[in-house]
Amino acid sequence: MSKVLIARRYAKALLELAVERQSLAAVRADLLDLAAFLQASPELAWLVRASPLNTLEKDRRLRALFAGRVQPLTFQFLRFLNARHRLSQLDTLLAVFEELCDAQAGVVRVRVTSARPLVENQLAGLHDRIASAPALFALAREKKLKLEQRVEPALLGGFKVQIGDFVRDFSLASQLDRLQQHWLYAPIS
Repeated sequence: MSKVLIARRYAKALLELAVERQSLAAVRADLLDLAAFLQASPELAWLVRASPLNTLEKDRRLRALFAGRVQPLTFQFLRFLNARHRLSQLDTLLAVFEELCDAQAGVVRVRVTSARPLVENQLAGLHDRIASAPALFALAREKKLKLEQRVEPALLGGFKVQIGDFVRDFSLASQLDRLQQHWLYAPIS
């Protein structure tokens, strides 16, 4: 089973427990802080991702780091992941949990990849255009949009928009590829 599928099962279980215990907002905040902490702390990243320590030693360190500092459900969940030898998948699980929370709140993530960073008014215009587009972006209609910006210089210019598995490519690199394919395979008259 792939890491994402496993992470999805664990994230879904945590989401359901958090909703049942009416602590979703607090657990989500804990996990967002944990994701930031993983980025900022090489020691925690090592403990989670690559540590050769045994489960008991990892549990001891998790207690020292998080006991009383996060929601009880969050703490129990970290310990559960450790006991199941799934702590190394925490990065993936955090991302999947955030996606599930967004989906439950009616938020659609839209990934915008451009050759250069887009300025605020460009992002706002793109947001409005996607929100009002007809069938092209039907997945995003009637939902709250959350734009995530990525930069990929290889696009040369323009941008790509991804909503779920649907990708619409408006990049200069893509247009040049299509033009090249047309000229390569066009009948000679």
